[in-house]
Amino acid sequence: MPPSAARPERNSPRLLARIYGSIGLFGIAAGYFDIEYVRNHIVINGDAAAILHNLLVYGPLFRAGIALHLLMVLLNVVAEVIAYDLLRRVNPLVAIMALGCALVGASVESLDMLGSLVPLQIAGSHAMAAFNPFQKNVLSYLSLQLQELGLLISFLFWGLNEVLTGYLIFRSGFLPRILGILLSLSGFVYLIDPLLSFGAPAVGETLFPAALALCLPGELLIALWTATVGLDAVKWAQWEGPPHTRTRARAGAPRGETRDH
Repeated sequence: MPPSAARPERNSPRLLARIYGSIGLFGIAAGYFDIEYVRNHIVINGDAAAILHNLLVYGPLFRAGIALHLLMVLLNVVAEVIAYDLLRRVNPLVAIMALGCALVGASVESLDMLGSLVPLQIAGSHAMAAFNPFQKNVLSYLSLQLQELGLLISFLFWGLNEVLTGYLIFRSGFLPRILGILLSLSGFVYLIDPLLSFGAPAVGETLFPAALALCLPGELLIALWTATVGLDAVKWAQWEGPPHTRTRARAGAPRGETRDH
């Protein structure tokens, strides 16, 4: 009797896939709220005085955006561990690389949120009384700019994670291949964004952030599909055997008898 028959799966792969997709949908909504909605109300490029004023006016909204963003990063760690558990049977080496990239990306992104908290401290701390308004404005603006640069660095790791995850989905057979292609495209865009922004700023400013719209189809569709449909549990269970080898159980064959494809 093979090990897989002696030790049945403890968790439903379809349920895990739905949890993964639900977290993905929450992440898209939370990211849009913080990065697009809240920042557009507060951050006015080139106007440091207006930023500090808006922080005082929209302080609760700004804090809510930060809280949701941090919760999103935390839940992303859970989602990536689930993805590793579901996809490691396709290729364990690629799956662990994808998980490693996600963990580094989450670490960079969570620490980067300190840049968002600095303006709040400047706006509300009595210790900043020694600084004149102009200095406070400049410090607030600089901290938010550095936070955006830190987010770009995290894109490197999230981008490679999505490229590798898309490859695993494409090969898996228990999820539609088009989802893997679109997710890999999304990851490629995330990868080239920071590389161009830091290495060729003129090109990066021309292409981004408009090119980031290419990330939405892959991320949204994989989240919607897994949250509602889940995955094909039968095909998922057919992935057995040594790494890089897909082994399917023969129809009607005795337990433990398999053939390689």
